[in-house]
Amino acid sequence: MNTVYRINEVSMTRDLKSDLRDITAGFADGKIFLFFETNTWKHCWPLIRDFRPIPALNILVLEPGEEHKNIEQVLATWEILGRKGADRSSLVINIGGGMLTDLGGFIASTFKRGLTFINLPTTVLAMVDASTGGKTGINFRGLKNEIGVIRQPKHVFLYLPFLRTLDRENLLSGYAEMLKAGLIADPEFWQDLKHFNLDHYSEEGLGRLIWRSVKIKKDVVEADHEEHGIRKSLNFGHTIGHALESESMHSGHPLAHGYAVAYGMIVEAVLSHNKLGLPSASVTDIRDTITRLYGNLPDTIRKTEVLIEWMKFDKKNRDNRINFSLLEGIGKCRVNVEATEEEIREVMQNSV
Repeated sequence: MNTVYRINEVSMTRDLKSDLRDITAGFADGKIFLFFETNTWKHCWPLIRDFRPIPALNILVLEPGEEHKNIEQVLATWEILGRKGADRSSLVINIGGGMLTDLGGFIASTFKRGLTFINLPTTVLAMVDASTGGKTGINFRGLKNEIGVIRQPKHVFLYLPFLRTLDRENLLSGYAEMLKAGLIADPEFWQDLKHFNLDHYSEEGLGRLIWRSVKIKKDVVEADHEEHGIRKSLNFGHTIGHALESESMHSGHPLAHGYAVAYGMIVEAVLSHNKLGLPSASVTDIRDTITRLYGNLPDTIRKTEVLIEWMKFDKKNRDNRINFSLLEGIGKCRVNVEATEEEIREVMQNSV
C-alpha cells in the first residue's frame, strides 16, 4: 500500500485509488456498494471514481445531516441493498464525514448479520474520531448514537486531499477531538495543538497532527475494545457536549459536534478541578484555548436544567447516576467519576 503511516487496519495513503484496487480485489464489481452523502458525492467521488468499474446503481447518495441519521434512512437503505442482491460476499465503502461513517457502518454491520465495510473519512472529525474504533450508530428519540453496534471496518483509509474543500467550522469540529486526545493522554501533543496555526498550515503538517491523534485513539481502543474501562477516557467533554448537541438539535439551532465537545471540555475541566483537583492553571489554559478557537457558547443552549435532563440519557450512566471522564492533570484522565446534579448545576452556571 502507498502508506504514509499505518496502524493495523488504519492507514494514511498517498494513492487512494491504487490502495482501493488492492483491498477490493477479492470482491466482484457488482458486489461493491458505495455510500456517499451529497457533498462527498460531489467533491470526493471525482477523486476516486475510476478505481473500479462500479455499477452506477450501486452508488447510493444518502440524506446528509444528523437529522437523517435515523432508522428511517436505515430501513430505506436496507431495502435498496436487498433489491440489488447484496449478500455476505458484498462490500460497503463509506465515503463521508462522521455522520456517514456512523450510519453506513451501522447499515453494513446489521444487514445480513454483517457485511464487510471500509471507511474513507472525508473530514478531520471523521478521520480522528468517527471512522476509527468500530463504533457505529444512529440517533433515536432525539439522542445521539442511541442505537448501534461496535464492529471494526476492514480498513480505514485517511486521504488528506479530501480535506481541501473543508470549511473552517468543519476543520475546527475535528480539531476539538484532537485537543481532547492531547488533554487525556499527551501533554506535549496538547501544547503542539495549542500553537499550531490553523490559518496558515501545510497539508503535511496537519496530517502529522491528525495521525498523532489517531494513534492515541487506536492505543486506547485496542486496550479496551468493549469500553469497560480506559476507552471511556475518550468521552472527556462528551457528557456535557452530547447534552449541548442534543439540545441544540432539539431547539432548532444545531451545534457542530466538535464545538459542543469543546464547550463540554471547558465545563468538565472545571468539574475536574472541583472533583479531582485539576490545577486552576490547567483549567484556565483549557478555557482560554477553547474560547480563542471556538468563541463562547451560544445563549440559545445555556438552559442548565434542560441539559441535565439530556445528560441522564448518557450511555455511560449506571443506576441513574451521571458519570464523567475527568482530568486529574493534562494527559491524565480518570473514568467513572460520578457527579451530583447540584455539582453539575454549579459548574454549568459558572464556567460557560
